[in-house]
Amino acid sequence: MAGAFIGKEELMGKIKKAKNRVRILGVLAFDLKWEDLREQWLKQIDAGVIKIEIICEAENYVSNQSIIASDRRISGENRSYELGNFINILSAPMNNLRKYLVDHECKNIEPEDENQCFSLRTCYLYIPVPAINIDNDYYIAMALTKFNDIGKYEKITEKNNWYNEYTKYFNAFFESDYGAKKYSTEFSKKGNRLEVIQTYNEKRHPMGMLPRDSFSNTKQVKLVVWGLIFTRDGKLLIHQRKANAKDNRGMWDKSVGGHVDINDIDTVKAMAREMAEELYKVEAEGQGQHDKTDFMNVNVDKMVYLGEWRPELRYTMPFWDVNNKKDEYFYFRLDYPFSSVARNSERHLPDGKVIDVSVFADVYVCIASESFDITKLQNSNYKLVELYELKDCFNEQEIIINGEQEEFVPTPDLKAIIRSDMWDELSSFADYVKNNLPKEE
Repeated sequence: MAGAFIGKEELMGKIKKAKNRVRILGVLAFDLKWEDLREQWLKQIDAGVIKIEIICEAENYVSNQSIIASDRRISGENRSYELGNFINILSAPMNNLRKYLVDHECKNIEPEDENQCFSLRTCYLYIPVPAINIDNDYYIAMALTKFNDIGKYEKITEKNNWYNEYTKYFNAFFESDYGAKKYSTEFSKKGNRLEVIQTYNEKRHPMGMLPRDSFSNTKQVKLVVWGLIFTRDGKLLIHQRKANAKDNRGMWDKSVGGHVDINDIDTVKAMAREMAEELYKVEAEGQGQHDKTDFMNVNVDKMVYLGEWRPELRYTMPFWDVNNKKDEYFYFRLDYPFSSVARNSERHLPDGKVIDVSVFADVYVCIASESFDITKLQNSNYKLVELYELKDCFNEQEIIINGEQEEFVPTPDLKAIIRSDMWDELSSFADYVKNNLPKEE
């Protein structure tokens, strides 16, 4: 049995009469007139008497919808809905509502507010049924309304044959911290709070985009880069994460690492960014020049990529550049099956919890600039070690710091590197660096 149907004007009237809350899941089908609501909501949100929650569809989901909607031959409608039309509808809550609230200095609208009464999020899960919750009533629409502008909304009551299923659905998307909230990003004055990155299946096939924080304790796999930086005498840079780190505090880790965001062309570019951000920054006016005292902007162009590390296939390695451009950082990608296996990059939290994070790790080895100075590095405790020294630290669980013996606890990432077959490849690389770069007199 179906419930009662209402039109858009009646729906708008009910929204305006809401006393406690209005929650909207999917804005595309409703295409509300935000300008008619914002003045009233400004006063109610300021007074803390109503909670407004808007969950928008993600752009990639809308892009898929527009494929059919944009072609009148397929949709059979008099007008077509191109992606641009859909994007305008998606952007309307931000441009016509939130901006208005911010410009009028509305209270209780930031995520960090103790009494937050307004939130605007983008959900990267598929939204099968758009819905509006007005106080205790729920109304649904169908995404197909954008194809023919029906403007018809059904109230879900206990008489509906799907009532139990809808109740669970509303809970998953509106209530649960592990539903839509986990896979959403929330807008603030600074824009999108959480970075969105590509997710992969266990065969390393891209499966869409998700917020960065949604990868914890799930089967979703993200792509990361691990950088192992060697000095020109073949020593490896490792660092100990400080006491204020967000995870893995006090553990010894690889040189650098980070995830690959959606703006990176490939992991080569991502690795250059991670190394540059970790190792040095230069003045904005002198992007080609080092300044050892005034660090301002990152210069990724100082990182020079020389291809895959495949000495067995090359009679001579490209060390002419390394020898003759001593102020550059040169790096290679390790061509190894290590990168094709999804592995657990555990995160040990300060409260003792351990979070599983599945990653594909593309590993790079870097030869640092001759002027590389470990004393200029910040954020962690750094140490240069021979590979055999690192292996001894791992086996004996001890490390010498400033002449004192301390406990050596590696991060799961560093442990995975030391235990893997790739260790032999790293030893070969370190030996090659030692034997092929000229020593200072």
